[in-house]
Amino acid sequence: MKLETVKSFTLAILIGISLLLTLGLWSYQPNYKFLANINYTEADIGGNGELHKKDVVEPATLVFHRYNRVYGFTDPKKQQHLYHDMQSWVMNNFKVSDANGPPEKDNQIELVFPDKLPMSMIDSLFTFNEQAQVDLPNWSFKRMFITFNDDSSLKVQFLSANEDKQASVLVNNSKKYNQLWSYVTKQNDLVEYISFDASDRPIYIPKYKPEMKQRKLTIRDINPGELVDILFSNPEIVRRETSNAGEVYYTDDLRGMRVKGNGKSIEFFNPSNKNYHQMEPNELLDKSMNNINEQKGWTAEFSLEELRPATNFTRFRMNYSGYPVFNNDLAVIEQELRNEDIYKYQRPLVSFNNQPGESVVELQSGEDVVYLLERSSFKTEDIDDIRVGYHLTADENASFYVTMEPAWYVKYNGSWVELTFDELSMDKGGS
Repeated sequence: MKLETVKSFTLAILIGISLLLTLGLWSYQPNYKFLANINYTEADIGGNGELHKKDVVEPATLVFHRYNRVYGFTDPKKQQHLYHDMQSWVMNNFKVSDANGPPEKDNQIELVFPDKLPMSMIDSLFTFNEQAQVDLPNWSFKRMFITFNDDSSLKVQFLSANEDKQASVLVNNSKKYNQLWSYVTKQNDLVEYISFDASDRPIYIPKYKPEMKQRKLTIRDINPGELVDILFSNPEIVRRETSNAGEVYYTDDLRGMRVKGNGKSIEFFNPSNKNYHQMEPNELLDKSMNNINEQKGWTAEFSLEELRPATNFTRFRMNYSGYPVFNNDLAVIEQELRNEDIYKYQRPLVSFNNQPGESVVELQSGEDVVYLLERSSFKTEDIDDIRVGYHLTADENASFYVTMEPAWYVKYNGSWVELTFDELSMDKGGS
């Protein structure tokens, strides 16, 4: 066979193959359905990941006024249950008007939130009549009041932070009216409270000695590596370093995550975004909660404690049996955002399980607390709040136990201080 014939035959074969490949490419249809069904790994540190604003924004205090006396629930879980029921009440006739302080009624319910909240948030917290046109004002509120009308309806008032404006709605539900009226007049499941007069508003605390349960809980540690994949944009280049003191640190030479407290909490820092815009309160809370939801990061019951738009800062505090829990590393989730990205982040790396043991503890009375504060170095105008809560401590002898110790706390100059009653002294607790 001549060389030219071989070349022609080979060229014909190559052309044929090329035509077949081209035809195959033209007729190929990728299986997008298959690709869409691929399950990608999601961030999951073992907690809840489906919370909404109404799940974490709740009052710190709910009290019933009966003439010149004040009452609150013996069990704070009942306060939570009543408030969550209030969130389902259908509210009508939204109106905004001028105000001159709280309503002057002999019988009323007062709810005090831990921080100022924008009025633009209330339609995310409560239920409004779908047909009602609600134009929400741009001021903030911290206190909410419920009073009784002669027609068995309830009037709900949101009082502005400077107390010169109010927004009111009506709840036309005689069953809820009777329920609240029974609490006010009969005081079932309630105990008497007293008022400590701080600079801008009264602070309500139980008058007599509260009884609480001291508890021991088991905990489960969370692998910090789960958060490396979430917080670092390129986890493959992140290095794990250990100091001479045994402290673990993760870094990609820009961002850093320090593991603290024998692996029970982390502190993350991302200095890349130094310039930022101040977020609106609603936007800030949404973004902060979304970050935690995406991690399934609600590893205990948490509620919003502080919303600081000036620095895009949020703090969520752990609750247990309805009481706030105090410990810098194990009881708070804090975020600071820059351009909607996490700039600083602190959170516990444990989840809480069952309770192997408990005992009843009787605390000092609210009257004792007032007596102590009036004779201490505290400046009344710098006292923001007073709460009964739990001091959480990790067991030094068993890494899988923590202790919940009942205690009185005062929020002073923005930080929580645990009260002690020895010689009218005080010791710092967790903030």
